[in-house]
Amino acid sequence: MTVEAWLADHTARTALGPQAERVARVLATAPQFASYSSAREIAERSGVNVSTVVRTAQQLGFEGWPGLREELRTVYLASVSAGEHPTGGPDDRAARMLQQDTVNVAALATAENLEALRATARAIKSARRTLVVSSGSGAGPAHVLGHLGAIAGHDIQLALGPATTQAVQVSHLREGDCLIAFNIWRLTRSLRGLTRLARERGATVSVFTDLRSSPLAEYADHVVVTPIEGVGSGPSLTAMVAGVQAILSELSDTDAVRTSGEIQQIWQDLDLMDDQP
Repeated sequence: MTVEAWLADHTARTALGPQAERVARVLATAPQFASYSSAREIAERSGVNVSTVVRTAQQLGFEGWPGLREELRTVYLASVSAGEHPTGGPDDRAARMLQQDTVNVAALATAENLEALRATARAIKSARRTLVVSSGSGAGPAHVLGHLGAIAGHDIQLALGPATTQAVQVSHLREGDCLIAFNIWRLTRSLRGLTRLARERGATVSVFTDLRSSPLAEYADHVVVTPIEGVGSGPSLTAMVAGVQAILSELSDTDAVRTSGEIQQIWQDLDLMDDQP
């Protein structure tokens, strides 16, 4: 039995409310994470409180979260052993990672996320300047947005250096500007402070995070929640990069194509590329 089938069997017995549905969605989209997590970690990922996680487990027929987690773990490990992967066996990490990323990207495409992505693109288009801040692993998706967004003709600047330098850059923002913050796993004090400062400066704030309950949402106009379930102990950034690509697609218009062509010509004139025609 797959995790999806197991969960469908349990949810068919009861009507879940909106918050319980959030918990169920985490079980379905991040079974590896859920099968080893505490009720508090599930609550944080779902954007609900711990008591909601416990009540959801009881609605699904268990005495509490530990009982649900134990059965979920059994089902998840059995599905892995049964070959719930496109190629190879349970030890084929590459195949498992590709399948998990497929699930993550599909889970990203909610109505709320799509609207937040479109709104972020509109904010970039109208902004005098867009500043991108992050810490740790979030710097990867931040670089993609900064590099390709600038090629499309938008004033997008990366603020990924020391916190003191980031603070100077954010302090120059003003009303009508845009700040985009990327946060994965643990939240640093500096990133939270920078996001708050941007909001106080009147900038439009968009946040990419893996947690619905992220403290950064307090200062955000738009929040994109991206699954980061990976294989092993590390996160996967694929869904977050896919969200960045969605924004870039919204920024791609006639002006962007013309600007990109001009930059390509500059590179050629300066003889920067080894594959010049």
